[in-house]
Amino acid sequence: MERIVHVCNGDATADALSLADLPGEIRVWADALDLGPVLPVADAEHYRIRGEFWAARGRADAAKELAEWDRGVDEAAKAEELILWFEHDLFDQLALVRLLARLARRGLPQTLTVVSIDRHPDVPDFLGLGQLKPEQLAELWARRTPLSRDAVDEAVTAWIAVTAADPRALPFLVRRVKALPFLSGALERHLEELPDPTSGMSRTERQVLAAIARGDAPSSVQAIDPRYAITDVVLAHTRQALALAGFVDGAAITPIGRQALAGAIDRVHECGIDAWRGGVHLAGKGPVWRWDSRERRLAER
Repeated sequence: MERIVHVCNGDATADALSLADLPGEIRVWADALDLGPVLPVADAEHYRIRGEFWAARGRADAAKELAEWDRGVDEAAKAEELILWFEHDLFDQLALVRLLARLARRGLPQTLTVVSIDRHPDVPDFLGLGQLKPEQLAELWARRTPLSRDAVDEAVTAWIAVTAADPRALPFLVRRVKALPFLSGALERHLEELPDPTSGMSRTERQVLAAIARGDAPSSVQAIDPRYAITDVVLAHTRQALALAGFVDGAAITPIGRQALAGAIDRVHECGIDAWRGGVHLAGKGPVWRWDSRERRLAER
């Protein structure tokens, strides 16, 4: 085992790190836990459930890949120092809390550090670590931060809340977490993916549907949501959900989609829903959990 191991959030970051002339081995952990079911189950069941979700979206080898990523992190915990490269957004913060919860359960490395940022002086429209050049990543590595016991405890608590079938612990954590600086914002953004009280759509669904209604490319929303990078995978997932609800037809918004966007109809009550937000299964025509962003509170209807 290398004395130092870096675990990062995707191939783009890993490729740049490999050119940064840093000591240690580089490994990737990059499951998009913002999509599909994420349940409090043992490893084998986790790989089966997540594997089936991704296989239905064209990734037949997903279960095997997820298991390999976990094994890589388990082995990395034996290193003298493990550095986690995960930025501020929802995708990365969910990955970070899962990895920290797993390490806490299986055994923490001798030294555990993190590189986690939400901006960079050389990148005005910063979205993620994958945008940075090798020399910029090397500068960040030199300023990596030790993860405190409080940070690990917050991650464990957050992971329990994210995987629960009942989301009511999440608003409490949004107000209380401190040791992980970007976790509070990410958890609130996670809540914003629940249906809203009026249209029954998530924030991402509303943003994408509004772009289609304006005649803009749906990908135009990718840069307007700093806490949740609307990747091509998220965009495809969202467009599929809008199409199943009858809100879009190809590249055009439908009349019922315009009604939903205006808040004249409720997507859940009108069309039904079948979606997962962590451990919360949103199913049928209600009642389902909803998040009121203005009041910052949950309701079930």
